[in-house]
Amino acid sequence: GAGLSMHGRFRVATERTLFAMPECALGLFTDVGASYFLTHLLPENLGTCLALTGTRVRGGEMKAIGLATHYVPSWRLPYLEERIQDLGESGRDQKSVD
Repeated sequence: GAGLSMHGRFRVATERTLFAMPECALGLFTDVGASYFLTHLLPENLGTCLALTGTRVRGGEMKAIGLATHYVPSWRLPYLEERIQDLGESGRDQKSVD
């Protein structure tokens, strides 16, 4: 899940998105992928807090803290998919998808 997708160029969240690491709530530590993005993509000690507490984060919050690069209502996902496809293989102009 997140350990793989967080390293992508586009991390899209909707009102239905829920970021959760249930293993943390059970006292287990995150895998190596999550350990990296929690400490490198998020501001301050927020990643450490998420890793230690297993706090769940919803779509809009994901965009606000940097877990998601884009937030769109789920009904607009087909439009977003078209915009991403229009970028071609390079996908260089990420801002044009907004």
